[in-house]
Amino acid sequence: MNNLRLYIIILLLLIPGFILSADENEKEIKSLQEDRLETIMYGIDTQVSELITKLETEKNFDFNEDLLILLENSINSRLKVSIIKLFETAEDDSAVDYIFQELQENYNLADDIKVSFINYIADYQSNEISEYLLELVDVESNTISIAAITALGKSDLENTTEKLIEYLDDSLFDDLRKPSVIETLGKLKAEEALEILSDIATDIYTENSSLRWKAVVALGEIGNEKSLVVLKSLFSDKDPYLRNYTITALKHFPSKEIENLLIQGLKDSSWRVRVNAAMSLGELGIKESIPILIYKAENDPDIRNVRSASVRALGEIGGGKAYDFIRKLYENERSDIGLRSISISILAEKDLSNSVKTINRVIDKEWDKDKSGILDYTCKILSTTKNPTLKDIYARMLNYDKTLNLKLYALRGIRLNSFNSLKEEVKSFTSDETTNVIRKLAIDVLKEL
Repeated sequence: MNNLRLYIIILLLLIPGFILSADENEKEIKSLQEDRLETIMYGIDTQVSELITKLETEKNFDFNEDLLILLENSINSRLKVSIIKLFETAEDDSAVDYIFQELQENYNLADDIKVSFINYIADYQSNEISEYLLELVDVESNTISIAAITALGKSDLENTTEKLIEYLDDSLFDDLRKPSVIETLGKLKAEEALEILSDIATDIYTENSSLRWKAVVALGEIGNEKSLVVLKSLFSDKDPYLRNYTITALKHFPSKEIENLLIQGLKDSSWRVRVNAAMSLGELGIKESIPILIYKAENDPDIRNVRSASVRALGEIGGGKAYDFIRKLYENERSDIGLRSISISILAEKDLSNSVKTINRVIDKEWDKDKSGILDYTCKILSTTKNPTLKDIYARMLNYDKTLNLKLYALRGIRLNSFNSLKEEVKSFTSDETTNVIRKLAIDVLKEL
């Protein structure tokens, strides 16, 4: 009975302590909330700006209502921009009415402030806002006009496309604004603009090549059969940059319709076009391109760009044939070190279970060399890879004595994979005789195992 009474007394003593601890935590949270609210209400502008930066980093939108009040009452335009950026991150539309009114009534706003405001209301367009933006296209400032044109790419207003085509066709309309008009027509998928965009894209006599480039991208975004016909015709254009933009535009179409064009792009004389074609084939996962990508990875004269892009594309497409080639490339000592590095990154991420034997063979070949870049890079990549098959490789890395790097990589990999079975090996590096950087990491790893 006495033992039971003692047990009850102990419980009664402990419970208030738990409650007090919870109360203290609650008070700390409440105190931080109150401090932040007071900063918003009474702090100087720099303090508030610093707080807004913290809130944005934390994705903390608890104070948006208070910041809206500050937005409506502050005379500091820069501070208003900071608040609006937070609202954009939060996808909070509660400031739209105020910002729209501010744009219409405050004529003293600097151009960069106006641009921030326009960018914010662009996502929440009513017909009234869209009509206002259309009016801004004609203002004197190119900065404001271009911001308005870009914002109209999110407009649902019926006559937006018609008005923008009129501007594009107007010889008196500022040429600096026309690229933005073309981009916006593409974003709106304006099929009504197909004719004028095709004319611009195929105009070999224009003095402004950038208009052609923009028109090509817009045709891709419109994405109908007529625009595809135009894009196909541009593959023989003399301008390599135009051909490159054509590759980008083609990605908007179904892969079956464009795979042959992209494969032809790998044969282009411009390395930029070949790189873009390789990347596009990889993104679209076009398996029919594997043979030519392998050829390019082995033989293209541009090692740094085209061969690298081809290897990455093979990694994106995947499959036995692609991964077999990447393993051979990685294992071949005569291969470019950059390509070998790309290869091990791909294998570790996408096909590690089938590549462990190859990785061990490379480690064996490189182990006794005085200096091996591919050994170091391989182990670095493996240290960030989560896979149960890596335990033995990590254990081996711990015994490498030519540099400290491999030990560090091994410890990081052991921690990432929570290899408790290697606890004793890790413990052996915690003695005072061990190099400080290794010892500190080993102690940290042990705490987490």
